[in-house]
Amino acid sequence: MNRRETKQQINRRDFLHSATAAGAGLALSRGALAQANSSRKPDDINIALLGAGEQGKVLMEDCRKIPGVRFKAVCDIWPYNRKWISRRLRAYRHEHNTYVDYRDMLDKEKDLDAVIVATPDFWHADHTVACLEAGLHVYCEKEMSNTLESARKMVQAARRTGKLLQIGHQRRSNPRYVFC
Repeated sequence: MNRRETKQQINRRDFLHSATAAGAGLALSRGALAQANSSRKPDDINIALLGAGEQGKVLMEDCRKIPGVRFKAVCDIWPYNRKWISRRLRAYRHEHNTYVDYRDMLDKEKDLDAVIVATPDFWHADHTVACLEAGLHVYCEKEMSNTLESARKMVQAARRTGKLLQIGHQRRSNPRYVFC
């Protein structure tokens, strides 16, 4: 297969969009939650978005299309990002709260099932470990962490808490990208 054939079959933007939606959907699907906690079969999956920048916007738009997924909280340090996401979620009838500090969100939001971490990569470990320790499943954007030690802490927290942790590595192992 040459590059020209690859481009005709699928373009980069479409692939990334589909892979991100599929990864987040799998991480937060009812089946995954039921497998992790078989005694609970919720009608809705209540999630929070931690990091409402460009990648957070993409993930929110993709995940809101999954039946039963409800955004209950948004956390970002930038007012513009919080307001933009909030307007979109209100338009989609997702009742939610907004936060500047993720610790406040974790303290106050008691009905969450999972969190999407879409903050800058140097925050991924701290945010992910805190969410796992709060009893939440986590989908974390790539890159997992910027240090091996922090990545190991994330894995250890997932094992210790028994919660699901998925890292979005769409382009890392796809043969089309390896080929290029």
